[in-house]
Formats: sequence, C-alpha cells, structure tokens
Amino acid sequence: MKAYAKWYGVDRYTAYEDLTAIGFPLPADAERWGQRPPATPRQDRRRTEDVEDERFAEPDWVWVGDRRMLVVGYTSGGAPFGCYEDEFDDLP
Repeated sequence: MKAYAKWYGVDRYTAYEDLTAIGFPLPADAERWGQRPPATPRQDRRRTEDVEDERFAEPDWVWVGDRRMLVVGYTSGGAPFGCYEDEFDDLP
C-alpha cells in the first residue's frame, strides 16, 4: 500500500480505498488505513474586524525631508512614491 500511495501520489487512506475498491487483497495490519481521522477545525488567521478596506482608509502622508508627500504606492524595494503637498497647488 505504501508503494501504491507513493507511485500514484496519494495518501495511504486513499490508497486503501482504491485497493479495496478493485478487490486487491491487503494484509490485516492495513485495516488501520481504512478509517480516516476526523478533520481538525482550524482557526481563521485573518480576522475581518481588524482588516480595513484600503479604498476607504485615510490617505497616507509621510515627511520626506521638510516636505509632506501623499503616498500613492510603494516600490518593490519599499520606498514610497506619490505627490508632494506643495505640488497640489500647481494642479489645474
């Protein structure tokens, strides 16, 4: 059964089900693979009350030298990019 499971890339519970379905004779000690253990419930890692939607978040302002910048995004290296506060006056 171990060779079957390894060859076909399945676990031993599935191998037991497959081999008994086709009528392959299995040794008596293979009966332990006949019953799957119950699934263990997992805790949700992401709590929805702690996560806020980025679209409705407050704008991210950072100080770059002596100028404030509205952060629009971040580079792959983690550096912020965006528009400086004094540049908003120049927009039409």
